[in-house]
Amino acid sequence: MTSFLFGVFFFGVQAPNTTYWAADPAKTGYGFGLGALSLALMALPGAVGSVLGSTLTARIAGRTGYRPAVMGAFAVITLSFGSFALLHDTWWHMSLTYAFLGFAVGLALSAMPTVIVEASDVSRSGIATAVYNNVKTLGGAVAGGVFATVLGSLLTEDGAAPSESAYVTLWLVAGACALVAAGAVALARRDETVSHQE
Repeated sequence: MTSFLFGVFFFGVQAPNTTYWAADPAKTGYGFGLGALSLALMALPGAVGSVLGSTLTARIAGRTGYRPAVMGAFAVITLSFGSFALLHDTWWHMSLTYAFLGFAVGLALSAMPTVIVEASDVSRSGIATAVYNNVKTLGGAVAGGVFATVLGSLLTEDGAAPSESAYVTLWLVAGACALVAAGAVALARRDETVSHQE
């Protein structure tokens, strides 16, 4: 379940974020009317944050453990999407939040395979990792279809574009998925502890 939810918020909001930033506020009432270069610069802090998160994974996990690192990353992702939902009127705020989101995603992407291998039998670690990647991709595919439906259903008054509430809905759903994923990781830890005690 965690892998599926990860795919939902990792893959599902990438395209909607870009279309939100590119939207003309004079026509839609939201967005920043950014062109291709501006969109790339807008997303740059997220890319840099993702690289940093991946690079520092071993150091962070060395202090906290891989499972707490993943839970912390999912918590930051939840807060980031909550920030998008509440504060999306200024480009610099969204770009700054994107840096934190990117860092957390990079950390989670790097730490999740280790968490999965640690929770699996040694003889099945390869299968578990492959299933993780496939289920994560499936989550992204489902999210793409569902999120596209939401954007196509909640439209502006003239029906020409998705409404602002459609994007807010996507961010809230993505944040909720990250929160549930963090809870699933925490519950899995308790289940493993109980099984070892038994």
